[in-house]
Amino acid sequence: MNDPTVPEVSNDERLPEIPLSSWSRHELASWLANHDGQFFGAMELLNQLCRRLIAIGLPIARVNLTLRDAHPQIAARAFIWNRDVGSRETTFPVQGILSQDYLDSPIAVIHNGASGVRRRLEGEDAQIDFPVLWELKKEGITDYVAMPLVFSDRSRHYISWSSDRPGGFHTDELTFLYDLMPLICLRLEVEHSRLVTRTLLNTYLGGGASERVIRGHTQRNVGEVIDAIIVYSDLRGFTQMADTLPPDEVIRVLGDYYEAVAKPIEARGGDIIKMIGDGLLAIFPYDNPMNGPCENTQAREAVEAVEEARVTLENIPSSELPEGIDKIRAGFAMHIGPVTFGNVGSSTRLDFTVIGPAVNEATRVEALTKTLGYPVLATQAFARLDCNSPFVSLGEHALRGVRERQEIFTTEDVFSKSQAD
Repeated sequence: MNDPTVPEVSNDERLPEIPLSSWSRHELASWLANHDGQFFGAMELLNQLCRRLIAIGLPIARVNLTLRDAHPQIAARAFIWNRDVGSRETTFPVQGILSQDYLDSPIAVIHNGASGVRRRLEGEDAQIDFPVLWELKKEGITDYVAMPLVFSDRSRHYISWSSDRPGGFHTDELTFLYDLMPLICLRLEVEHSRLVTRTLLNTYLGGGASERVIRGHTQRNVGEVIDAIIVYSDLRGFTQMADTLPPDEVIRVLGDYYEAVAKPIEARGGDIIKMIGDGLLAIFPYDNPMNGPCENTQAREAVEAVEEARVTLENIPSSELPEGIDKIRAGFAMHIGPVTFGNVGSSTRLDFTVIGPAVNEATRVEALTKTLGYPVLATQAFARLDCNSPFVSLGEHALRGVRERQEIFTTEDVFSKSQAD
């Protein structure tokens, strides 16, 4: 997205100072205000902004843009631009806002309501009262200015400008930055809002559903039939846990369970559709391979995800679980079939979900894990997809609500372990 009207600045090139003319202000203000429908993202926006500021003569060496986040485990994202080494992004966990590093930083001061922070880092009058300023001084920074970014929802974010020029920023340069801040803030809020929207949709709807919402596929009671590998999991003993454990401990066990199951599924391309009570429903995209069913990589990914989830649950030490619970156990079922991925619900509350006979059959197969004594089961249709993950037949069984009996399989690893136990 390079703009040919803005000169490139190499790592070792320093542009001569030029006056901050009204033309410079107008051009930069126009670029910030008129995005022509383009979505850069905060990192690319920061890159282009700094490149333009350098081009018109501002002596910036480093910029730190920190934006609060809506992710349940991420408190903020920092985008750090450095004239000599480029840009990088880092995230701060939610618990990080309680750390001493944060509390002793200019970011906390800005978040708490300060209108700005300026510190000169050279000479006898240098004021270095934040630990981060010592680090910046070692890097050759001479002047540091932090400013708040206040969005329309009143949330406070942070940007700092650092210079390594002897004497630091001039008054007219800081005035120039302050005059630009409303437009910088407005443009960043647009970019940040898109990121927050995607984050929230991905977190609460899952990847597949969120992309459909973003693309505008939100019409009520409309579904799309797709072929999918279905993975269904159910936590064992949840009813007893809910009756005997304090609510906070039940939630903690559920968190451990969902983390162990969802993480390997998502890592291998699966899409978490539902987390309902103690059950988890996921699908994997299914492509019918031209070279035969044994070449189906999605099926192999599903088997590996289930195996990793099962082992992870078994390896959670009892010392980390509530008193009276030695292990977290779950049943897993793998099936394949057409499902309807649709937007259903009332006129005021909609939900993306998958429905169809194949989904019902997967839940019925999982119920057999309790009676057959094997934590992982698969239908014959699924077992045929992946010859590289050997399955052991457990015979034909009746599924509740399904007319025909089906041959049920377990993985060879689970079968061998169960026989050894």
